[in-house]
Amino acid sequence: MKLIVIIQCEDVVKRCSGFLCMRDFYDRKGKFENYDSDVRYMTMTCGGCCGNLLTPKLENLGMRLKKENIEKDDVIFHFASCICSDNFHRSPCPFMNRMKALLSRKGFYNVVLGTHISQKAEAKRQAGFYKKWE
Repeated sequence: MKLIVIIQCEDVVKRCSGFLCMRDFYDRKGKFENYDSDVRYMTMTCGGCCGNLLTPKLENLGMRLKKENIEKDDVIFHFASCICSDNFHRSPCPFMNRMKALLSRKGFYNVVLGTHISQKAEAKRQAGFYKKWE
């Protein structure tokens, strides 16, 4: 079984339900278009700035995966667009690389940048209002 874990910004999740990320996952749109139908997903927040509280969540996830006989290589982390792109909610997270390092330190190496890609935000990137994806 493959598992997608969407990491959302702790601050943004206070005003964003994550509905569009979930919809795009189930509709296999955008960043999720190449996943098979049996892939599952879950969400978690980064734990807040500077991402330090992600570590105990990763430890808990690792323990749960082991009990369920799911290999860490079968887990793919997606940084939600609210973390990795300039958008309506915020600018890109300054701690994203630190969180990638925390994932790696806990044995999770599959990381994808992005989830839902807003057409409005993409138009603003093209117009130069938001920075382009890095």
